[in-house]
Amino acid sequence: MSARIAPSRRLRAALLLFALAQLCAAFSIGILLPERVAGAPFCAAFFLLTALCSVHGWAGATKTHRIDVSGTGTLHLTVKQEMEADPVASAGTVVTLLPATLIWPSMLLLHLADGDGRRHTVPVLRDSLAPAEYRALRVAIGTLCRRHERAAPTIEIL
Repeated sequence: MSARIAPSRRLRAALLLFALAQLCAAFSIGILLPERVAGAPFCAAFFLLTALCSVHGWAGATKTHRIDVSGTGTLHLTVKQEMEADPVASAGTVVTLLPATLIWPSMLLLHLADGDGRRHTVPVLRDSLAPAEYRALRVAIGTLCRRHERAAPTIEIL
């Protein structure tokens, strides 16, 4: 089973709206109401920093992931920088599914570790894949989670 996971438009829109709300809060506290809030410069700086982090997350959510699940349960992860990257790419890196993986009806939050010990978190929302591919990936990940006995089980919400 192979799936090309595009960045979620809903997640990107939510990050951008959150950044806009934080910018509005920073403007309100720092410019409009500084006399009504104790420590207004610090509060405005906090909201501005939060807005910048949200914009950074919005800009960084453009990577396309490709996950290949073999019949033996081996996972391959390929990360592509461009949205229109060539679908036939290298085999990627072999990764293992970590116990913190969450399986929900409308979202998969995959926690993966590669051979070097680096961790990857891949959010997969329903709008990241075609409906049939999303169901197939959800079943494949759920099967892998049940196949491997773990001390800390993967959480699956039906």
